Amino acid sequence: MSHLESEVRTGRGRLIVVAGVAALIASLSLVLLLPRAAQPQAHGGRKLSVSPSAATPTPRAEPPIVQVTVCATHLCVNGAPWYMNGASVYNPGLRPEQSGYENPAGTVALAEEAGLNTIRIVNFFSDDGVPASTPYAETAWERVDAMIADAGAAGLHVDLDLSDYRNILWNSCINPYTYDWTAFVTFVATRRNTETGMIYAHDATIATLGISGEPLPVGSHAFAAPATGQSCTISYTTQDLTTFYARTTGLWKQLGATVPVNPGGLGYLNEPMSGIDWKAIFALPTVDLCDIKTYGGMLSFAGSVAGYCTSIGKPWIDEEFGWQQWDGDAQRAAELRSTCLTVFAEGSSGANFWNLGYQVAPSSYDVGPETPATLAAVRACRP
Repeated sequence: MSHLESEVRTGRGRLIVVAGVAALIASLSLVLLLPRAAQPQAHGGRKLSVSPSAATPTPRAEPPIVQVTVCATHLCVNGAPWYMNGASVYNPGLRPEQSGYENPAGTVALAEEAGLNTIRIVNFFSDDGVPASTPYAETAWERVDAMIADAGAAGLHVDLDLSDYRNILWNSCINPYTYDWTAFVTFVATRRNTETGMIYAHDATIATLGISGEPLPVGSHAFAAPATGQSCTISYTTQDLTTFYARTTGLWKQLGATVPVNPGGLGYLNEPMSGIDWKAIFALPTVDLCDIKTYGGMLSFAGSVAGYCTSIGKPWIDEEFGWQQWDGDAQRAAELRSTCLTVFAEGSSGANFWNLGYQVAPSSYDVGPETPATLAAVRACRP
C-alpha cells in the first residue's frame, strides 16, 4: 500500500488531497505553532527571543534526561549509540481518552508498556483551519507541553514533527514549499514549555525535530482546497523542495537550536518519476540525519538510503510505518517484525510505527493491549 496514493487511511486524522493531473489521493501530516511576545534568554552563547507563558513555570523535579546527539552514522546519548524505538500517539476520538494528547500520563504509561523510548508528536490540531490562527491555539500547545513534560519525567524522549504546518497551508491553497516559514520555525525554537520551563530549541527531551514529511512527487497538484472549497493547483519543482529543506533546517540552526533536525520522513523515493532529489536533501549540511517512511515499496528502498547516508557520515531512521487491523493481529505482528529486522539490519538508528493506541476497528492502525501479538512484536523491535 502506498502511503499517499489511492487508498484513504481511516482513523489517522490526516489530509487527503486529490491531485488532479496525476489523479493522486494524498494524505499529508504535520504540526503547527505561533509566535508570542518576545523576551531575551541566553542559550549556549546565543540569545533567543523566548515566548514564555504569563508566569515562568517552576521546573518539575524529575530524572535528568540527556540530549540525543549525532555521532557520525549513529544517534547517541552520552557518546554511546542510542536507538529510537517510537510511535505516534494520535487519538482518533476515543472517549474516555485513555491515550493521546488529552491524556499524556496515559500515553506515557502505554508507551512504557510497549517498551518504547520515544513518543512521536504529530497531528495535535486540526489542519482544516485558518493558518493565521488555528495552528497557534495555546490550548493545543499546552497539550504538547504536557506530553513533552510527562515523557521527560518518565525518561522518554519525543520526536517532534512539524508537518501539520505544511498541511494547513496546503489546505488553504498556499504553496508550503515556497512560503516563508520563518515565523513558524522561530516560534518552535523559542517556545517555553509551560510545565517545565524548558525552551524547545534546547530541550533534551526532544530527541529530533522533523520539518515536513512525505512531500508529494514534484509537479502540479490540483484539488479542492478544504479551507475554501475552491479549486486549487499547487506546483513545485525538484529545486523548490531541496531549497525548502535547506531554508527551514538552516533557520533551525541559525536560531542556535541544539535539537537535531531532519526533513521529517521522505517517501516516494522508490518511484522513478518522483522528482525528489533525496540525496541532495539528505546531504544538506543543516540536515543532521536522514529519515524515510517505509509504506508501499519504500521498505525495499531502505537499503539505498542506508548506503548513501552511511557514505556521507549521517545516521538514518525509519520515521513511520504501519498496517491496518484488518490484516489480523498475527499478520500485523509478522509485518512489523519483518520491517524492524530489515531496517536495523541496514543500520537504522530508529524505527517509529503508526500508531500507539486503544482503537479496535478494521481500518485502524492502532497497536495496544487489544492487539497482543503486534504489541509483543513492538517490544522486540530492536537492533
